[in-house]
Amino acid sequence: MKEPQDLTQNPKRKPKKGPGRPAAGESLTPQEVAEAALQLILTEGEAALTMRRLGEVLGVKAMALYNHFPNKEAILDAATSLTMSRLPSPPAKGSWKSRLKAICRGFRAFAQEQPNLFRVAMTRPTPPTSALPLIESALSALAEAGLAPVAQAVAYQTLRLYVRAYCLWEIEELRPTQGRNLAELAGATRPYPRATAVLEQLFAPDADRQFEAGLDLILRGLQTSK
Repeated sequence: MKEPQDLTQNPKRKPKKGPGRPAAGESLTPQEVAEAALQLILTEGEAALTMRRLGEVLGVKAMALYNHFPNKEAILDAATSLTMSRLPSPPAKGSWKSRLKAICRGFRAFAQEQPNLFRVAMTRPTPPTSALPLIESALSALAEAGLAPVAQAVAYQTLRLYVRAYCLWEIEELRPTQGRNLAELAGATRPYPRATAVLEQLFAPDADRQFEAGLDLILRGLQTSK
């Protein structure tokens, strides 16, 4: 994934003069605002993105940002659009399964490399138009699997929600379970033989293996639902 331009270290940019009035020759652009927002989220997280903080990064008054975006939500949408446009292009060749797996793995790699950006990109109410190439590629693979258009949409949403939820779980909740904790859990689950039989898989899963197993389960289901 292409690294976003770091606009926080731009020695050529000077502070703007006057509230909302860019200095002569230094007109701010929507692209600059979105790039700076993306970089701020990348390094400090979404919580750090305020109009005032973004203005400081760009060397302008916060009010100058409203010349280009109506509010912070619109800036988040623009940063998301930039992020999605920089994800690797979906594979054009291979079986429908291999292409879908490549798309899903690409999103997981993005989540692991840029968790702050992933949180923002995957929690916006509406996907940006820059995500359409990936969506179209996924739908094309699902069509090749023999699914009708409505079934393609259902299958796509199922895969999207699986990857989104899995990656957020991996980022925010997954913690290695110590041996002692497993021993304690074994005692607690003794009355429940089925849970005891898969204790480690339930409470100390291998994240890579678990992701692939879940993905295979969904794809096998698609084959039988045609």
